[in-house]
Amino acid sequence: MTPQAVLTQPFTLPSGQVIKNRLFKSAMSEALSDRSGQANAELARLYGAWADGGIGLCITGNVMIDKRALGEPGNVIIEDESQLPALKAWAQAATRNRTQCWVQLNHPGKQSPKGLNKETVSPSAVPFRPDMKLMFATPRELTDAEIRGLIQRFATAAAVVKKAGFTGVQIHGAHGYLVSQFLSPHHNRRT
Repeated sequence: MTPQAVLTQPFTLPSGQVIKNRLFKSAMSEALSDRSGQANAELARLYGAWADGGIGLCITGNVMIDKRALGEPGNVIIEDESQLPALKAWAQAATRNRTQCWVQLNHPGKQSPKGLNKETVSPSAVPFRPDMKLMFATPRELTDAEIRGLIQRFATAAAVVKKAGFTGVQIHGAHGYLVSQFLSPHHNRRT
């Protein structure tokens, strides 16, 4: 089989989910929500174009679980079912043509530009390097109750995503955001 032919072959995940081919669009932060963090027709058009183009899997980027913690302006925010109709329209467009579309859920933790959020939080109150102090504030350490609340926020957002018709979820655990802060002994000094 030629390398090009391999790209057109279905790919079955251990969960049993079948991706129609091996063409994937990785997560990237579109920053296309409306001012209140709602999904909109622009996102539906963009993902519909990728689906119509034949991609097997699209992963959205940086959908936030808490309106108090944005990674950048224009992030979609899912805290509850209040924007379910807009999310359903986005999912319907994104899953046309048998395309799988997963929503990347994220919380930036302390990696949020100064001035965007009232405060930043992290597993521990460890600032970024001195050369980054102009861009990022020193975070406040999360309480145990807040950590449990964040876990619930991820779960709630995942349930809403499923109800909207998306076919999967990716938890953003890299690039210095909150989940990766918990995994780092530099950023997480909890005992």
